Amino acid sequence: MSPFYLFLLFLSIPAVSVSAGDLIEVFGIARCPDTSRFVKNQLVPFYEKFKTNFSSDFRLDFHAVPTGGHDVKGHYVNKCLHGAVECALNKLQMCSKKHIAGDWLVVVGCIQGLKSYPAGLNCLPDTEEGKKIKECAESEEGEYLLNDENSYRYNVAPGSAWLPWIQVNGERNKYAEYNLKTVACGLKSMMDKEMCKDENK
Repeated sequence: MSPFYLFLLFLSIPAVSVSAGDLIEVFGIARCPDTSRFVKNQLVPFYEKFKTNFSSDFRLDFHAVPTGGHDVKGHYVNKCLHGAVECALNKLQMCSKKHIAGDWLVVVGCIQGLKSYPAGLNCLPDTEEGKKIKECAESEEGEYLLNDENSYRYNVAPGSAWLPWIQVNGERNKYAEYNLKTVACGLKSMMDKEMCKDENK
């Protein structure tokens, strides 16, 4: 990687701020079977079933991450573990996160585990937001978003060799990979919510 792009990589690292409340973050990749299992069986069902009961002090986030990148004819291009198709799907996921005002996580879940980019496009809403996502994923905006996710990953989760890597308030939580609701209901911001009463008896 050229010095310019190394500079770009670290320049784009988002500032890590400490905010009130609780944060569960998931780091994964679009064609990873373990990430797909977690997203399909845990993350999206948990979100869809309980989102209306989430505390205002609870946040759930997903980060699609490449393995790095390189300069191709003056343009930065990401590399992904499972090749160019995975990068294309990852960009669709992160562009959805940026451009969908509402349930972006549901679109991310639809894209997760697919084998082709055209199949991923079928997950997009037939709206102006959907058009913006496609434009983003097929432009340098998508490359930069994915690069930012990689920079963020190595800033806040430098030991994240396994994917999905799930962090609860900045610390890895292996148990959450199979018991997301239980982990969420153990958080101060969530334990008094109706959805957690059975968990916390």
